[in-house]
Amino acid sequence: MSLSIKKVLLGTALTAGLVATGAAEALAVDITSTITADNFYGLYTGNEDGSVLDLIGRNEMGDSGNPGQYNWSEAETWNFQASRDDYLYVVTWDDQNVAESWISEFDIGDDTVLTGADDWEFITGGLHTYDSANELPGDSELNSFISQGGWADTIKSADHGDNPWGVIEGISTEADWLQTASHEEGKYTIFRTQVKDVTVPEPASLLGLLGVGALGTSLLKRKAES
Repeated sequence: MSLSIKKVLLGTALTAGLVATGAAEALAVDITSTITADNFYGLYTGNEDGSVLDLIGRNEMGDSGNPGQYNWSEAETWNFQASRDDYLYVVTWDDQNVAESWISEFDIGDDTVLTGADDWEFITGGLHTYDSANELPGDSELNSFISQGGWADTIKSADHGDNPWGVIEGISTEADWLQTASHEEGKYTIFRTQVKDVTVPEPASLLGLLGVGALGTSLLKRKAES
């Protein structure tokens, strides 16, 4: 085997490694979430049927903010990664008093997803646990509701800036407050949207590099054999 062919084969092998690495990296999207809810939320990533759920975080367990006057007065910011095939899930519930809603801004790669009717859907879950513990529903319970489907379009509660919430720092004024289950229902609500970032290169485009390397190897081999 000639030295030139050996070099191309080595290059092809390296390309294959880069393709595998690039494909894996292409599936991972960097996400920044700035989110708050009246009164409580849990933020998750997971698959479509909810059989796999990873908790990213939640807000204060009590009614008071830390900082902020109320638990919804100031948003939390979360930085994490998710697969492009994953969904973002937000579980919300209230303190059984007056108003209930939530608002957010998600920076997904180079895209921004706000709370609004176009990007989110929801289902109503079981009874929430607003008490001294104020715990999130268990994963198996969430999976049961998510897997049943029946997702509906979200319902706008108010513009960002409207009373009683006002403007939440760190969230675009183009975001809407979305309605959750009524405090009279005593239930939590599950919202979701699929992770998407069109700026992330498709693995298929990376595989084209491997094809170029293989083609070069074939041409040099034919030349050496002629």
